[in-house]
Amino acid sequence: MQARRRFTFCIAVLFLFLGAVPGLARPRSILDDEQFREEARRGLDHLYDMDFLAANDEFAAIEQRYPGHPVGPFLRSLAPWWEIQVDPEDDSHDQAFFDAMAEVIERSDRRLRADKNDLDALFFKAGALAFRGRLHSDRKNWLRAARDGQKAMHLLEEVRKRDPGNPDLLLGVGLFNYLADVAPSKYPILKPFARLFPKGNRAKGLEELAQAVEKGKFVPTEAAFCLLQINYIFERDYATSLHYARWLRQRYPHNSLFHIYEGRTFARLNMWEEGRRDLLDVLDRHSKGWTGYRGDVTQQALYVLGRDEVKWKRYDDALSYLSRLEGLPNRSRSDGDYRAYGRLYRGMALDALGRREEALYWYNRALGTKPPGEVRNKARTYLRAPFAG
Repeated sequence: MQARRRFTFCIAVLFLFLGAVPGLARPRSILDDEQFREEARRGLDHLYDMDFLAANDEFAAIEQRYPGHPVGPFLRSLAPWWEIQVDPEDDSHDQAFFDAMAEVIERSDRRLRADKNDLDALFFKAGALAFRGRLHSDRKNWLRAARDGQKAMHLLEEVRKRDPGNPDLLLGVGLFNYLADVAPSKYPILKPFARLFPKGNRAKGLEELAQAVEKGKFVPTEAAFCLLQINYIFERDYATSLHYARWLRQRYPHNSLFHIYEGRTFARLNMWEEGRRDLLDVLDRHSKGWTGYRGDVTQQALYVLGRDEVKWKRYDDALSYLSRLEGLPNRSRSDGDYRAYGRLYRGMALDALGRREEALYWYNRALGTKPPGEVRNKARTYLRAPFAG
């Protein structure tokens, strides 16, 4: 699915702390400031738990103390970034994010013109490039994503030369090793761009990411989320995915992305009671207006509940969930994959109930959304012959 292909990781956060290790011989930096590190950690904890107001309060205090420093707009970008992850089809936060990244790069370049070895400028520019490239890839701006990625990787290599034993570096290194090996074979459109980067190593990347979770000082959350997604999307190792989902949920119980992944992974493992409890809890939090419980997250919960009710032949219950999915506000330029799948399963439920004319309508609606191949193939099959249940 399109939304599942969005591999959500804040690799730029890695660069925020690349130099923050005792004993690294280098000039004084914001990264040496214990007060900064503690406030940044608190802000990130609030951010991961989707308390954006508390996170922004911490980040605003840092920006006020370091006027003109690239750290200010970098931290300012994190709330819109997570808003984008909650609802990737909604691009209304893109401009705020891109503006913040441009400001980070501009402030960094200004410092680098004065001192080409300015470490703060190098670190935050690398983070901005990695972050910006990530969103470009989501928006299918492949060339821009590749260019930003190349520049960020070059800076990461420079940091590795300075401090090869830093376990926090394993997030960026491991993620690159894994994706450079696996992603081009999964998504042929990426193959031309893979030539711009060194070769990856799947097994090594997985090992490095696991070490980042275990040994990292600042990146365990990011590394755990990477491993959750990698094992769910690419490896289809749902037991390992569940391990990391539960690890993250214990630490950040209000994060809607960690929550929906846990529920979906339970469902994949046929742990339906646990999965259903999670997914219904997602919908309950959505109805109560909890931060982050909207958009893509809510669509996923309704789709999986509806799909699995069809699987268990509870067709009326399936139609209830899929009708709610269809009725959700849509602020994107397209209907999205979950709506396409929802229309397919709605047709299947109606077919199973003997309501053929209504089923035909929804199969045709599914085909009208430029759907994923699986939806297109199944809808065409059931247009020819009814789904029997």
